[in-house]
Amino acid sequence: MAEPHDTAPVDTAPLDDLRVLDLSEGIAGPFCTKLLAALGADVISVEAPGRGDRARSYPPFPDDDPHPELSGLFLYLNTGKRSVTLDLQQASGRALCKRLAGWADIVIEDFAPGRLDAWGLGFEALDAAHEAAGDVGRPGVIVVSVTDYGQSGPYRDWQATDLTALALGGSLYIAGDDDREPLKIGGRPAQFFAGLSAFSGALLALHYRDASGGEGQHVDVSMLEGIATAQEYPGAAWAYKREIRVRGPGHAPMFEVEDGYLGLMFPQARWPRFCELIGRPDIEHDPRFEGARQRRDHMDELREVVGEWTEGRRKADLYHAAQGVQTPAGYVCTAPDLIESPQFIEREFFREIDHPATGPLLYPGLPLRFGTERPPLRRAPLLGEHNAEVYGELLGCSAADLARMRGAGVI
Repeated sequence: MAEPHDTAPVDTAPLDDLRVLDLSEGIAGPFCTKLLAALGADVISVEAPGRGDRARSYPPFPDDDPHPELSGLFLYLNTGKRSVTLDLQQASGRALCKRLAGWADIVIEDFAPGRLDAWGLGFEALDAAHEAAGDVGRPGVIVVSVTDYGQSGPYRDWQATDLTALALGGSLYIAGDDDREPLKIGGRPAQFFAGLSAFSGALLALHYRDASGGEGQHVDVSMLEGIATAQEYPGAAWAYKREIRVRGPGHAPMFEVEDGYLGLMFPQARWPRFCELIGRPDIEHDPRFEGARQRRDHMDELREVVGEWTEGRRKADLYHAAQGVQTPAGYVCTAPDLIESPQFIEREFFREIDHPATGPLLYPGLPLRFGTERPPLRRAPLLGEHNAEVYGELLGCSAADLARMRGAGVI
């Protein structure tokens, strides 16, 4: 039997009076609600009966054996939430969803634009359900819609991947070497960025609701626009100079060292000290290297010189040596490097969380702290783990109701 899932909010959590209904799946929406849950919000995640959130099928899995309770990505994205199963394709499932929306302060969803309206679950309907479920004067509901292109525009009904968002948002064009094709950033940054945008939008709408005396909001988050906002330098270059920034010249050169890769930059003010560090004071005034443009034009020759210094040495040692003379540097971290980093250890970034299906695992924390404390992390739920708790205790459904809904595939 699974251990009880601790849903009690932490006394000092900043959002411990907030109720969130999560109708999203995958990455962007669940990352948003993960952050809300970590700050104390009571998050109920609605999953499809049988299969659950599609992220349950995403790797990594132990021994590469797919199992809906063992996806590393799902476990990371859904810490601290409650899980119920509900089939929104059925009218009775949508009726239950409305009742849950009446409980919630914030609803996060990622359906295709217009889908919830067609089901009678759009912003106006959910806001009415929210008002009907509470006392007179109850604040309006906040609905955050996270989609690929947004709720309007000629692309609104199209689908995107992380790659297409990076391409159409402008990020891809400036990534990589100028003599090669554009280079995609690893992982799914566009989706995580959309999740951060949804998190910010939800909190801003909550603040506005408080300031306005209770007015709800429909927050429209576009993954594409999230990436486009991160293109400040190329956008400014075009706006001011009608200049298209190209790949290559601005990025730091990488050096292969004994145990990985090291990136270095050579700012003019630090150049003399760096020359001394590598034991080559003679190149300080070498005409090939004495200015930033000259170093860029003769980068292959500079790589050869610096490579003599880096050869046979370890990336962390080189990193600390370069930082010691205020030369910007960074080594490419592997997962073990991250876990063993003294910076992360000192700040207690990684946390161990137990789970009935996986046992104890180490999880990344959150990129924020309150004073000296980090918000606690609680485990991700099992599929439908809280059906009886939510439908029975929260909505008042009887055991017979639950049995009937299970038999009909509603939950």
